Amino acid sequence: MKTRAAVMYGPGVTKVQPGDHVVCSFVPACGTCRYCSTGRQSLCDMGANALFGMMPDGTFRFHGTTPDGRLEDFGGMCMLGTFAERATVSQHSVVKVDYWLPLDRAVLVGCGVPTGWGSAVYAGDVRVGDTVVIYGIGGIGINAVQGALSAGAKYVVVVDPIEFKRDTALKFGATHAFTDPVAAHDKIVELSWGQGADTAIVTVGTVDETVVSSAIGTVGKGGTVVITGMASPEHLTLHWPGIDLTLNEKTIKGTIFGSANPHHDIVRLLRLYDAGQLKLDELVTTTYSLHEINQGYQDLRDGTNIRGVILF
Repeated sequence: MKTRAAVMYGPGVTKVQPGDHVVCSFVPACGTCRYCSTGRQSLCDMGANALFGMMPDGTFRFHGTTPDGRLEDFGGMCMLGTFAERATVSQHSVVKVDYWLPLDRAVLVGCGVPTGWGSAVYAGDVRVGDTVVIYGIGGIGINAVQGALSAGAKYVVVVDPIEFKRDTALKFGATHAFTDPVAAHDKIVELSWGQGADTAIVTVGTVDETVVSSAIGTVGKGGTVVITGMASPEHLTLHWPGIDLTLNEKTIKGTIFGSANPHHDIVRLLRLYDAGQLKLDELVTTTYSLHEINQGYQDLRDGTNIRGVILF
């Protein structure tokens, strides 16, 4: 979404002022809980009820009436709410950004950009000369490509069944693109002289056992598999011989927000964009009005968007 400024009222607000330009982070960061104070802001305790939209004080800001006349509370996704002209949010969910930056580009750094970029740079700990494979090139996976290249990866191999997304990844700097994991695996074995990938990043829309197994089987000794995409809580998606993890010292880890720090990395990434070192303009495939939101969802399902932005 695109917004003009954050207008804050009420006691206790100290982080921003009326008129500030802000980006809303999909994970809050209080700065003082156990996780924030030890450098793990993406795990801030305030985010415990974010998916249900409950505010830090235990209340809701959206309300409606049921068919039988009862008043009901509704949660705003990630304590923000989306597709609305106005919203009440916690000060811990907003980050002040440089006022000269275009807000229809800055908005991208509230979720997809740091999640993908951080999946490579932080969670994946990609190093100079590494071989990286990324499964799924949507709004998160394409930024994992940017993160891996920023960290100095030698080879960035992407896997996606949609040609448009593979082509986009190559334009963003990926070195190889494949339709299926088997072909990617064989190429990685060749590129790495039989060693396998150093890091595999799973950013598909719905994580399943097949893609996770492909990732684990493609990384070599000491390799890391980063699971960024969401899986259904009803399904088990990790099935792999433990002896492979033990003897080859492989690591499987999850990450939210790319293990980034919202209040630091949102500003940092936007300044990289301002310096021409991060692509944001090229991420936006289509812009929509609020009335065109259903078309935006359809384009998302059809795989014709990397990023869609709603302009008010």
